[in-house]
Amino acid sequence: MRIFLIIAFQKEFEDISFLVKETIESLGHILVRGDEIFEMGTIIIQQIQNEIKKADLVIADVSKSNPNVMFELGFAQSLAIPILPLCQRGDNILFDIASVRTIIYDRERLNDTLRKPLRNFLSHSNFDIYFKNALSKFSKIKENRKTVFVSYSHADVEYLNRLKIHLKPFEKNGLIDLWEDTKIKAGEKWKEKIEKALEKAAIAILLISADFLASDFIIDNELPPLLKEAEGNGKLILPVILKPCRFTKDKHLSKFQSINDPKMPLSKLDENGKEEVYVEIANYIDDAVK
Repeated sequence: MRIFLIIAFQKEFEDISFLVKETIESLGHILVRGDEIFEMGTIIIQQIQNEIKKADLVIADVSKSNPNVMFELGFAQSLAIPILPLCQRGDNILFDIASVRTIIYDRERLNDTLRKPLRNFLSHSNFDIYFKNALSKFSKIKENRKTVFVSYSHADVEYLNRLKIHLKPFEKNGLIDLWEDTKIKAGEKWKEKIEKALEKAAIAILLISADFLASDFIIDNELPPLLKEAEGNGKLILPVILKPCRFTKDKHLSKFQSINDPKMPLSKLDENGKEEVYVEIANYIDDAVK
């Protein structure tokens, strides 16, 4: 098998990364790590996504809920790739992975709590059955992959309109159904329509500004189901920072990696800079659809 390891690029995780690699390769499988695939002239996140798409299994250390780890794990789930989470004992697991087998390891007993469980998991006689169950669990994501929900404040409608231009080719070719509240027709029960769209969507784009964060409807009605689905079922969350705001201080939203640097919101960029961000969003959607 080809296995991709998602783990924080930090010194404190070097021993975990080495142990997992040694264990995987001793069983005859191929392990790929993000720190081994750097290529000059290519954006690292694109390289990582390409490797995730080629993987038969993704192992992710979710200890300390590193934002990059969570984003890449969500990307893997959106592609319906089976996952095996690892977590250090005592850490809170922000991803709701109660229904997914997780290896909880103790740093004082790595051989017994990580190496042996990992070998047993990969050597189990019912391993093929696990994959069938895992693929079945994530099949709903594939079925709903076409729906992209955009959450935004009406004060930022100009940004929504430009985003729709960039995603229009996907809609025209039948690859996605871009959903935002302007699609609600007069006389329809708007709240019910939004709830159904939230439930159906596999990808959510959040156009974030101070107006977004101040919207009672967004915070109370749209975000809770989106965040719950991101944690439990791999809904892909793509925050886009439109204007200076307290995105990085929000304990729920800040764990998702934003498309653009929060210090460089779209409002600070010139026209070409803004267009590059929209193109990056389109690239993420393209990868998710494929």
